[in-house]
Amino acid sequence: MSPVPRLALALAVCCLAIGASAQSPPPLRESDGRTALPGTPAARVVSLAPSLTELVYAAGAGDKLAGVSAFSDFPPAAARLPKIADAGGIAWESLIAMQPDLVLAWKGGTRQADIERLHALGIKVFVVDISRFADVPRALRDIGRLVGRVDSAERAAALLSQEMKRLVEQYAARLPVTVFLEISAKPLMTVNRDHVLSELLAACGGINVFADAPSLVSEPSREALLKRAPVAVLHARPTGTNLAMDSLIYDGLEAGRRGRVYGITADHAFRPGPRLLLAAREICEALERARESVGTPVRH
Repeated sequence: MSPVPRLALALAVCCLAIGASAQSPPPLRESDGRTALPGTPAARVVSLAPSLTELVYAAGAGDKLAGVSAFSDFPPAAARLPKIADAGGIAWESLIAMQPDLVLAWKGGTRQADIERLHALGIKVFVVDISRFADVPRALRDIGRLVGRVDSAERAAALLSQEMKRLVEQYAARLPVTVFLEISAKPLMTVNRDHVLSELLAACGGINVFADAPSLVSEPSREALLKRAPVAVLHARPTGTNLAMDSLIYDGLEAGRRGRVYGITADHAFRPGPRLLLAAREICEALERARESVGTPVRH
């Protein structure tokens, strides 16, 4: 069996395991590893990243959000909530005035010093870490337990897992396609096999040409890109736009000459939350177009 179907099957098994784990969920953990007992369900929640805001809404607890981070604009109701954090940090006076009983932080995005200060203020913090697709349903279930919306969170988590499993099965027999994942054009940047986008790519039958890069995010040279000669290129674009291919980057690359450069929505791809499923669908559809261009869409 080739690497792509093996990865796809592994993801499907993982999705099934998520559903089984709902029967006996593991104990929740605080950011420092301590057991975080749900206790009284949180009534006033603050989220420190747009993806966390989306997770709270998906868990059926949008009404419990007291404040959110900048760029929290999905669903539309989130845009009307007070903004208490941005790239510059947390507006501490505003946050304290909100008297939250739970703050959701983002591992890798929320500064550790801010998490420690929240603890020092006696505010309960729960750090969400999403590095694989399976972490999204898990995060939904965790949030549901913390805010007392277990049933709605479980429904959302189960549906997300089922839809991803269905997507994996749909594309399991497709011809593998080598792909360059462009997450930035200037500077040119990509991700390795440990990034969730690479996992979604594999679920669609794609092969990340820089899967072996030594760091999660790297800046490949144009020469290295030409040498690896991907069949297709995927690049992120802001919602509602259709960014044109940068001809200087892809000049000399067959994927560019053949028109196999496809856009995926940045908010779906770069917000590690429920809309990763939409990113996966966009990736799968793009790879189908690439296969049609090559002329051999299904493995024989």
